[in-house]
Amino acid sequence: MRRSPLAVVAYILCIGLLWPAPPVHAQKVEAGKIHVWVDRSFSSWDCPLHSELLINGQTVNIYTSDTFEPIEEYLKAGWNEITIKTTAQEPAEKSNALIFRIGPMAPDPRNERNVLMTPVLWEFRNDTDWKLNEGVYSHPLGPGVKEVTLSYRFYWAGLELENSELKAGDFVLRGKPNFSGWNSPVLATVYVNDTPLNSFLLADRQIVITSLLKPGKNEIKLVSARVKDSIKNNDVLFEVAGPAEWYVDKNQFVLAPVVQFKAMQGWSKDPRSGQLFNKLKPEGDTIERTIPFILKQPPANQ
Repeated sequence: MRRSPLAVVAYILCIGLLWPAPPVHAQKVEAGKIHVWVDRSFSSWDCPLHSELLINGQTVNIYTSDTFEPIEEYLKAGWNEITIKTTAQEPAEKSNALIFRIGPMAPDPRNERNVLMTPVLWEFRNDTDWKLNEGVYSHPLGPGVKEVTLSYRFYWAGLELENSELKAGDFVLRGKPNFSGWNSPVLATVYVNDTPLNSFLLADRQIVITSLLKPGKNEIKLVSARVKDSIKNNDVLFEVAGPAEWYVDKNQFVLAPVVQFKAMQGWSKDPRSGQLFNKLKPEGDTIERTIPFILKQPPANQ
């Protein structure tokens, strides 16, 4: 049956509207490069909280919705400062959030149209502490506050240990937030026998640290840093565990706990300002602690 030209045009337009557009995650990425990946908490409506991301004083971009882009050029080995400057857009119809994740990205081997971030090194949100009421945002820092800046001092140690595969006899360091749904007012950097690891915040990570350990006495140094103007309580919880043993009935490695510690120890909250302060040195922005432990058997690599 022949169709009129107008019918053909209408048919093509219809197909174009019904055919799904390629997902944003189908963009090509250079495997292993560090990216920032931004997702809305609720993807079906706009986010009224817009955030400018800066790394070491340089603006990466201003984010309002879902996207990702490479940021490795902004990072340097050692200490870095990541800043998120969030502005409330009003009137706001619905509350929403942007979730920021930073780590290496690669194509998904199960679906070439998608990409993965493995591991997620650092994660934070732009909605923690904000409240929406009848289209107007408020923040505990005070009436009329419509812009809040949070700065995180991270240690970048590279990906060598992050990518280590767990084997029998290995020991690991685990770090995870107490609550994954909002920011923590502290971030933590861990040294294992004087070797620094990538800092910890919201992302749940497990790092194989066998090569850093020795028989007998070992030391963890924990440097916790307060995040100014981050109010809501949260913590980062740590555990050293091992050696890894394969359990056939569980089809996985099982590791016994060796030592546990938390990032919030030593910090108190000022009820007037809502800010954390060092109990021993109120003017200090960091607390350094040493946690010793004994390995009675040599690590797997020794």
